[in-house]
Amino acid sequence: MNIKDSLAKNKKTQFSLKKIVLGIGGCAVFMAIVLGSFDDDRLDIQNLVIAEVQSGQLKLAVSGFGKLRSKQSRFITASHRSQVEQIYHLPGSRVQSDTIIMLLSNPELVQLLNRSRLALARQKASFEALKLSQHNALLTQQGMLTLLKSELANAQNRAEAEGKLIETGIVSALDHKRSQLEVSQLNERVKLAELQLTQTKALHAQRLQIEQELMREVELSYRAAKDDVDNLQVRAGIKGMLQEVNVEQGQSVQIGAPLALVGSESSLLADLQVPEKQASRVQEGQTGIINTFNGEVEARVNRIDPVVRDGRIAIELELTGTLPDNARPALSIEGRVITETKQAALSLQKPSYIAERSIASLFVLNLKTNQLVKTPIEFGTLAGNAIEIRSGVKAGEQVVISDMSDFKHLAQITITQ
Repeated sequence: MNIKDSLAKNKKTQFSLKKIVLGIGGCAVFMAIVLGSFDDDRLDIQNLVIAEVQSGQLKLAVSGFGKLRSKQSRFITASHRSQVEQIYHLPGSRVQSDTIIMLLSNPELVQLLNRSRLALARQKASFEALKLSQHNALLTQQGMLTLLKSELANAQNRAEAEGKLIETGIVSALDHKRSQLEVSQLNERVKLAELQLTQTKALHAQRLQIEQELMREVELSYRAAKDDVDNLQVRAGIKGMLQEVNVEQGQSVQIGAPLALVGSESSLLADLQVPEKQASRVQEGQTGIINTFNGEVEARVNRIDPVVRDGRIAIELELTGTLPDNARPALSIEGRVITETKQAALSLQKPSYIAERSIASLFVLNLKTNQLVKTPIEFGTLAGNAIEIRSGVKAGEQVVISDMSDFKHLAQITITQ
């Protein structure tokens, strides 16, 4: 046997055994560390978000997002073909009812207004001339009637005097008869003149009425032409906010083309988009709370849209409380509708990863053992930022609501202060 070869083989064998022993020892140490970590995990409580289980009145709600909308709005369109000369205000401007938003031009409307103005002036002149002519005619007839009445009075006086003198023979019976006949004839002429005067007055009144109708027709044409020219100055029409301007300077617009949209700021509606599954709990008349991110305002459910869009249903609410300073049309909002009020219920600030009507295991703080203990909790419906608790914990217990997904394999965790 070669002594050198034997010594070399013994050294190799001893080195291999040494590597195996070291490897086994390293694995044992690693397993001990891992097992030790599982047996005694520790967390700093300052790094956790903890909420206390509340007990008392709970207002269950359906939450959503949406925008504010004017209850009263005015959509302005072009009444004639025209061209945009000038735009004075842009969307977002607060306007009064008489604020001029833009100026349009149409030479044809201006010409029509001038022709209508001249036609109205001619008609007024004709009407005044007719009145003057009728007045003169009536004066002539009244003068003739007055003259006839005077002649009748003289004839009556003469006939009466002759009647007293006929017995003395100073006046003959024939002359007296002639005087009486003259009185009768003049009396008939007076009655005929009075009737003619009455008929003339009625005829003049009818003629004046016809002329007034003609003048009113011409005046209406003039006013319509004037309104068309005035409408070239596009006014807001209501007090509120200018929401849209649909044209540009220099643009030609056709009849019916949209020009602008003005919405009221004092009377607003909220269009709230809520999940379809929760919308069945919403009913007309229920109370809502709208958050404009600068304050909250009470509201009332007016209408529920039956159409589902992208898994959501639109709920229309009328704002009934005092509006926050930033409330305006088209403002993005959040809101909730109070669907039910429970007088004695448990609730918890809603963790972001918890859904309605679900069961989930959360860590509950046990101050006696200074540990977090995983506890299954049954959740109910949402109540604003809180969620109803049906079972699993009691009032006053503290629950970790921050994300604990890295520790979901653990049943309990020791905490450090």
